[in-house]
Amino acid sequence: MKPALALKPLVFALAAVMAVAAHAGDDRNQGGHGDPHHGGHQQQPDPMLQIQLTAGAAAVVSDAQHSSGNAVLNEGTKNSATIDSSAANSNGNLGVNVAGGDANQQDNAAAIATADESFIFGSAYAQTTATQSNTSNTVANYSTTAKTSLTGTANGSSGNIGINVTSGDYNQQKNNLAIAVSGGRVAGASASADQTSSGNTVGNVADRTYSKDTLYATYHATGSYKGTGTGTVGGNDSHSGQDNRGGHQSSSQPLAFKESGSVELNGVASYQVLTPTGWANPVNNSASVSNSLNNVSGNVGANVSAGVGNQQSNSLSIAAGCKACM
Repeated sequence: MKPALALKPLVFALAAVMAVAAHAGDDRNQGGHGDPHHGGHQQQPDPMLQIQLTAGAAAVVSDAQHSSGNAVLNEGTKNSATIDSSAANSNGNLGVNVAGGDANQQDNAAAIATADESFIFGSAYAQTTATQSNTSNTVANYSTTAKTSLTGTANGSSGNIGINVTSGDYNQQKNNLAIAVSGGRVAGASASADQTSSGNTVGNVADRTYSKDTLYATYHATGSYKGTGTGTVGGNDSHSGQDNRGGHQSSSQPLAFKESGSVELNGVASYQVLTPTGWANPVNNSASVSNSLNNVSGNVGANVSAGVGNQQSNSLSIAAGCKACM
C-alpha cells in the first residue's frame, strides 16, 4: 500500500512538528520544575511525546472534558434533541453532535496518519485519547420531559460516521477514530476513552394528582322534658283581716305546678376530602432511532441517549502496514 506522492510534504511537516515538540518537552522537564498551581507536581508530558517519535507520520488527538459541582433544577421543562433527514449520502469522516439540556459532553475525534516507506522506515502512528469526568453534580427534575430522536439520518453514507444525540443533563458521549497506514512495516493506531461518573444526585419528581370529593353529613335530634314544682302565693299585708283572737289573718296560698315540653334539632354539614389518584406530568425520558443509517458502509458509530448522566463511547483503531514493502 503506497500513498500518493502529494502526501509527502504533509509527512515531512508532521515529522518537523514532532521534533520541535520533543525538544520543547525536554526543555520543560529539565530540573523537574512543576506547575506551581498543582503543588509542585511535574507537568504531564505532551501527548505528542507519547507517540513513536521515529514514525514517518503521526497524528494525535487528545482531549479532556470535566463537569463537576453543578446544580440543575428543571420544573416543567422540556428538553428535546433531534436529527431529522440529515447527512444523507455523505462520504468521508462525518461527525455530528446534537444536544438538548444542561452540561452535556459530546465529542468526535479522528486521527489519521499515512507514511511512505521511503521516509524513516515508512512507519505511521495514530492516537486518540479522551477523558470525560462527571462528578458531584445535582439534578432535580420536576415534571420534566427529555426526548431524543434520530430519524431518517445518514442513510446511504460511507466512511467513518459518528453521531451523538442526547437530551437531559450531564450526558457524556464520545466517538474516537484512529487510523495509521504505513507503506513500511510499522503501523500503530490506538483509540481510548476514559469516562468517570461519581457522586451525582438525581431527583425525578412528578406532580401528585388528587380527586376532590364533597361529603355531606346530616343530623337530627329530638327530646322532651318534664318538671313539677310547689310554692305559695300571697303573704301578710295591711289589708289582711283579723282572726277571732284579734290577730291578723295570712293570705298565703299553697301552689303546685307541672311543666312539660319538647326539643327538636336538625342540621346539614359538608366538607371536602382530597384523595391521591396518581401522578401528573411525570418525568419522561425517551430515546428513539428510526429509519436511520440505512445502507451505510464503513465504520458507523451512533449514540442516542435521554435522561441524566448517561455515558456512551464508540472507538475504532486501525493499523495497516506492508511487510512486502521493506
